[in-house]
Amino acid sequence: MKQNDMIWVFDSSPLIYLNKVGLNWIFERLEGKKFVPTQVYEQVVTEGKKRGDADAIISEDLVKRAVIKVVTVENGFKEMLKSLEEELHEGELEVLALAKDKGGVAVLDESIARGVGSVLKIEVHGTLFLIFLMVKRGELKKEEAKDKVNLMIRKGFRLGHDEYLEFFELLGKCRKRK
Repeated sequence: MKQNDMIWVFDSSPLIYLNKVGLNWIFERLEGKKFVPTQVYEQVVTEGKKRGDADAIISEDLVKRAVIKVVTVENGFKEMLKSLEEELHEGELEVLALAKDKGGVAVLDESIARGVGSVLKIEVHGTLFLIFLMVKRGELKKEEAKDKVNLMIRKGFRLGHDEYLEFFELLGKCRKRK
């Protein structure tokens, strides 16, 4: 799949945490179509604005400027996934169903949801992948990436110790694409 043919489907955590640390420009730099399911939009924007979250306004702006499109998920695959409701949130179910339906990449951070996506042959990545991609492209310096990830963690982003170390190890080995 060529870069501009890519389809990205985002769960709430990439939107919330990239926006919280000023990396919302990443969404604009990703080639291809970018979607969020209605349930994720409700969680991030509608509920976020009620709480007074600044990241909710940034997410809303990305949608208003058509950087990201909100899509209602109505397909049989989502119904099939309903049996996983005890393990996954509605937004995660919609992200996986939409990514499967469109042949896209599901971007979510919850390990159970990522595992389910892998089993269902859906390409899955997390928020750190997007940051790593920008470093690899030369659009974000390694030091700034490290600072932003640490800031995300201080703002509530959950990341296991092993994942944290692995990300920084990969970052250290990263070479910019030419």
